[in-house]
Amino acid sequence: MEIMNKVYQSISQNILNNVKNGWTSACINAEVLDGVVKLNGGYERDSFFTSFKFRQFDRRIINDFQTLHTITTEDSENKWNRALFSLEPTGKFNIEFEWDQDLSDEIERLNNESI
Repeated sequence: MEIMNKVYQSISQNILNNVKNGWTSACINAEVLDGVVKLNGGYERDSFFTSFKFRQFDRRIINDFQTLHTITTEDSENKWNRALFSLEPTGKFNIEFEWDQDLSDEIERLNNESI
């Protein structure tokens, strides 16, 4: 559990390093398939949503989601390929995991076409 806390703290710190003063909420949507991580997200400030520029994030953000995926999917009953990490200015966070079968099927179809 200590590793998980460090991962959550690292993701939160990366978000905090990339928001402007006065933000009210922030989130990162992650897709993880076959070890590849795709991220999008942003933060709200003054009722406007600003997308993150992930090239400005510390590169460990990718490793954090890969680690999170590896640890949480060790038990085959905990499959997920999408995660939503939400953070509030108070430091309170939430993470939701989801299995998107359509996404998995699309990746499998594309992999089969390239063979």
